[in-house]
Amino acid sequence: MKIIGTLLILFFSYTLFSQEKDSIIDNEYIKIMDDKLSVKFDVNNDIETLNALENNIEFKLKPNIDYRTEVSVHYRFISFTVGVTPHLFTNFDKENKGETKILKLESDFYIKKWIQTVSYKQTKSFYSPDYPLPQDYPTDYLILDELKIYNIKGATRYRFNSNYSLKAITTQTEIQLKSAGTFIPGLVYSYNYIKNDETDQRLKTFNTTITVGYLHTFVISKKFYASIGLSPGVGIDFNKLEIVGNESSNTDTDLTLNFDGHLGLGYNYANWFGGGYFRLNTTNRKENDIVNYDNLRTHLQIFIGYRFNAPKFLKKEVDWIEEMSSF
Repeated sequence: MKIIGTLLILFFSYTLFSQEKDSIIDNEYIKIMDDKLSVKFDVNNDIETLNALENNIEFKLKPNIDYRTEVSVHYRFISFTVGVTPHLFTNFDKENKGETKILKLESDFYIKKWIQTVSYKQTKSFYSPDYPLPQDYPTDYLILDELKIYNIKGATRYRFNSNYSLKAITTQTEIQLKSAGTFIPGLVYSYNYIKNDETDQRLKTFNTTITVGYLHTFVISKKFYASIGLSPGVGIDFNKLEIVGNESSNTDTDLTLNFDGHLGLGYNYANWFGGGYFRLNTTNRKENDIVNYDNLRTHLQIFIGYRFNAPKFLKKEVDWIEEMSSF
């Protein structure tokens, strides 16, 4: 089992060099559940769409899915999420809209008052609900099976108030006992790579955003809570358009304005937990010549989870990681 611990040390060493037990001690505001392993099942309709321009025709591009599911595992300072897109309970009409596949991997690390998030997401296959097609076109919609979007994203945030538990509304490895709020500034950075194997154009975008957020949890009772969060930000987009086989490329830099917000209601008691969140994201950015992400996105998230007693081998490995990283 030492091999598992060694691999984790190597992979996460950049975030764990100063890791200690947990700087938040169990107090009248927060109940810590370090002996519990929580597993959460999440369903949401956070589906990105694009706007494209071709031959002076502007049209939308959508993935052929209605919702996404995610399964996450949380234990102490480590959180890991896997997201997939099951084709269940809905007629996805693959023949006319194509078959979209989405994979998402995400990890969160909680180091004292710092929160580090790292994620990877890839989306393949889109269709257009409004592109004008000739009458003899073989499908009802324009299908771009080879359009792929790759996204790598990171976020580094700092929580000012020690009496506020971010884990109580994210990983559910803690319970907020009394109402509290905190300012939580951060730095968000992402890399997007968009390509269509049927064309010779490639778009690369790097964005970095400074955010100034505030989160507040209202403890309604021992079992129920409400949450609100606001996070405005300002950033810079670095865009690069490449043409395969052509050494030249087009680049531009753009100022972006961003706003994230959420309203949530949750149940968090003993072993079971669950809840729902409504989220809003707006981004004001300069339009690109090829494709553009939606400037306004809203989505609903519903989740349910259960806390298990952590297995002894996992506790042993994490204890060993914490001991090693404290040097």
